[in-house]
Amino acid sequence: MGLHWYVFANLKRVLKRDYPKLGRRLVRLSLSLFLIMDSPFLFLYFQGSFHSTLTLVSHVLVYPFLVWQTIMLMWAIILLPFTLWRRAKKIATSLRNLFDRTRKLASDEIALEAATK
Repeated sequence: MGLHWYVFANLKRVLKRDYPKLGRRLVRLSLSLFLIMDSPFLFLYFQGSFHSTLTLVSHVLVYPFLVWQTIMLMWAIILLPFTLWRRAKKIATSLRNLFDRTRKLASDEIALEAATK
């Protein structure tokens, strides 16, 4: 489920960024698609406590569910390097800003000491 949430979070970010007017509606539709396609998790988890007809239904849903799982795994593998790169850039930018602020504070402090002498 963590991979599915990861893929959905990236999809949500892209939909909101690329479709400012329609993005929220597309996010809700994709969330409902994710929930519907992930519902066989419940059948697989509670399979022993369901009646046999529901077990048959879960076996019918297994093939599309497996295709969905394969697609989600593929997207997670594809998105991982991009996410790592984006996070690395964000960390590098914040470290550079911190370094610049520290250097500016140090130079201001040196200038203040020179002015008071």
